[in-house]
Amino acid sequence: VLQKTNNYEDLTIVLGNESCDLDSAVSALVYAMFLNWQYERIKCKVCTREKRVDHKDSIFVPVLDVKREDYTLKTEVAYCLKENNINEDHLVFSDDIDIKNLLTNKTNIILVDHHLVAKKYDFLVPYVSEIIDHRPRDKQWYYKDDTRCTIENVGSCTTLVCQRIKDLSSLMNKDIEFFTTYPECCRLLYCTILLDTVNFSKDVNKGTAHDKEMVLFLETILKPDDRENFRKSTVDKLVYARSDVTKLTAEQLLKKDVKIVGDVLVPSFPIPVKEFLNKPGALLAVSEALNIRGCAIALLLGMRLTPSLLRDVAVYSTNCTEKATKLANNLQECNNPTFGLIPERRSDGQQLVLTYKLAIQRPTVQIIMPLNPVIRRVFLPATSTNTRLITVITTFIAPIPVIR
Repeated sequence: VLQKTNNYEDLTIVLGNESCDLDSAVSALVYAMFLNWQYERIKCKVCTREKRVDHKDSIFVPVLDVKREDYTLKTEVAYCLKENNINEDHLVFSDDIDIKNLLTNKTNIILVDHHLVAKKYDFLVPYVSEIIDHRPRDKQWYYKDDTRCTIENVGSCTTLVCQRIKDLSSLMNKDIEFFTTYPECCRLLYCTILLDTVNFSKDVNKGTAHDKEMVLFLETILKPDDRENFRKSTVDKLVYARSDVTKLTAEQLLKKDVKIVGDVLVPSFPIPVKEFLNKPGALLAVSEALNIRGCAIALLLGMRLTPSLLRDVAVYSTNCTEKATKLANNLQECNNPTFGLIPERRSDGQQLVLTYKLAIQRPTVQIIMPLNPVIRRVFLPATSTNTRLITVITTFIAPIPVIR
């Protein structure tokens, strides 16, 4: 409809990141919902019926950066939205609209849960008006000086979205009205913060005081009877939904949670890499994914939470075996302190497959940090791309508790 009509005052697209995990999806959906709610309450109401008919409204559209056909791969997202009565037919996916054809001087782009656009969206940079993200600010900053920026190191981007909504609501003297009017938005924010912080597990130590503040605020609205049990059951259900990939093929798993950093494809699995490689056509699927995405190396990250925590890693390449081997060797040789990568399998020939089990399944921060120079030795010089790859890897190997 948007592409067939120009009958709106301006268009704001709230765009999540390309992984389309729960944090990204909920941040986009809830913030767009709030902006529309805010607009409806502060827009100027014309008095005459004639002018009211001619009045053009502002439109706010949340876009999930995943193809519609791949939405079912985001199992925890699909589960959480369905539980909150959000029909997937009402969602907007990246292939539902041609964003480029919608760009005019009336278009604004808001980035949530990321602040560097994917290469395919380079053309959006001049239109970015606001950013909300919880990752460290990248040195490769290229937005307009007046771009509103909220970047804070917290466990979940939805924490920052919740705070932003609170602040703007207070300016309108509406305080909690949005949250009580749309309890599903309140629940979505709550679920996501708890999942991202793993219910404030001390083993993970990912949750911050700001995350906890927003959860406590949301609980004043949700009013759970038994707060601790409510939190635990919420996280347990989401973890199960995220890990239930029994019906997914190797090709589908490669799309479920994937990041692209430079020419490195980094898919993460809720199952061990070893189990993924045993799926029919797994290596062929990885090779095809590299070709489709224009990547040279795949860094596969696998994890199983129950019955005991297990994490493993694999490096795969068909053409850049020297670079892949260098990456694998440096990861294995990390000894300050010893990280504990145990080689499990090596396959040479036209393709290179190196798999490792993490001997230390609950590494401390002191063990994580020495990996930064290890990765940098492979991906020099230290560019924005290399820094992002380091962030992806160290995030994956952060300590994660077993959820029972």
